[in-house]
Parts: sequence; C-alpha cells; structure tokens
Amino acid sequence: MQEFEEDYYATLGVEIDASQEEIRRAYLALAKKLHPDRFPNDAEQRAIAQKEFAKVTRAHDVIGDSERRGEYDALRSLAKRRSEIVSTGSFVVSSIIPDEERLHLNESEGGETKPGDDHINVKWANKHLMRADELLKKKRFSEAETAMKEAIRLVPNEPRYHNKLAEVYLVRGWKTLAMTEVQTALRLDGTNPEARSLEVQLKSLMKDNSAKGSAEGKKKGLMQQIKEILNKKI
Repeated sequence: MQEFEEDYYATLGVEIDASQEEIRRAYLALAKKLHPDRFPNDAEQRAIAQKEFAKVTRAHDVIGDSERRGEYDALRSLAKRRSEIVSTGSFVVSSIIPDEERLHLNESEGGETKPGDDHINVKWANKHLMRADELLKKKRFSEAETAMKEAIRLVPNEPRYHNKLAEVYLVRGWKTLAMTEVQTALRLDGTNPEARSLEVQLKSLMKDNSAKGSAEGKKKGLMQQIKEILNKKI
C-alpha cells in the first residue's frame, strides 16, 4: 500500500476532482519544464530534473489513466479510513468503510472481525494481473510490466504474479530478469508447475544463446586468422 501514500494530484499540481484533460495539460506543462534535455551542460541540474521528471511521469501514468486512477483513489481512500480507525481506537467500522472495503469476517474464529488488508490487496492485484494480460495481447509490454510490478507490491508472496512478470520480461527479450522472477516464484512454491515450465523454457533459450555466441566467436576468430594470413602475404 506504500505507493498509494504518495499524493499524485499534488505532484501534478491539480485538484482531486480534476478532469482527465486538466491532468493531461498539467503533466505536459511540467514535463516540458522538467525534461532533462533542457540541461545538457549542467550535470547537477540535469540529475535533479531527471528525478522530478520521473515523479511527474509516474503520477501521470497512474491518474492520467481513468481505470488506474479509480484504483488509486479507492486504495488511498481505504488507507485513509484505516488510519482514522487507528487514530480513534475504534474497531466499529461498519459505518466508516463501505461494504466492498469492510473488514471481513473470519468464520473459522467464530466471526471475529479482522482487517481485510489481504482480501483488498488480492482483489486489486488480480485486477492488475488481468490488465497485464490484456496489455500483453496489445503488445503494450512496458505497461504490462508496470501492472505486474504493482500487483507484486500489493501481494509479494503470490507465485502467479512473479510468473506473469517473468512472461512479460521474456517477451521483451530480458531472459535474465525473467529467470529472476521465476526463481522467486519457485522460492515461494517449489512445486509450482507454471514456474517450472518457465524455468525449463528459459534454461533452453539461455543454452541456445550461449551456444550461438560461442559459435559466432569461433567464426570471428577464424576470420581474423584468415585476415592476418592475407595481410602477411601482402
């Protein structure tokens, strides 16, 4: 939930009820002002601009998209309500939190109310997973990667999310990063069939690439030798 503690509206300098067009205009103005290319000869100022540019870009990526903005607003609202509960010491929350965000009952413990953090996080993480699938179909790989990273931030111990991020990395040709996610999934569940399948696929690809690289190296070495022999004759 930590990423939702940042106020993206404040970052872009717009009101919470700003329209999508107002958010777009605010982002464009800031992006133009903060773009690192404006400081080609000032390394220090360029570094500052890069940091600020990344912040406003991240803010726009989230609230500039109506669907992601809805998720962001819902999670920030939930976090605020939980904070209010903690500060007041009140655990009678049915009148504070809507039904879809209410503390859920643990039936195995006689209906005792417990915080629904896991339930809410899994709900939104699964939304990111479905969104990533759609983005992959549209070949919007960077956005799919972002969606899965958000899912993992919400529920870090779910192998499915790491497997999906591995798939995104694999499609982008980033086999080492893909293997890292697969290994994480296997640490969480050593018998996970999807992770095992991805591991076999990645090892095969890496082996083929290694063999290809070795063959190209030998070919290059032979060509160099031939070139040296010809030069000597000349």
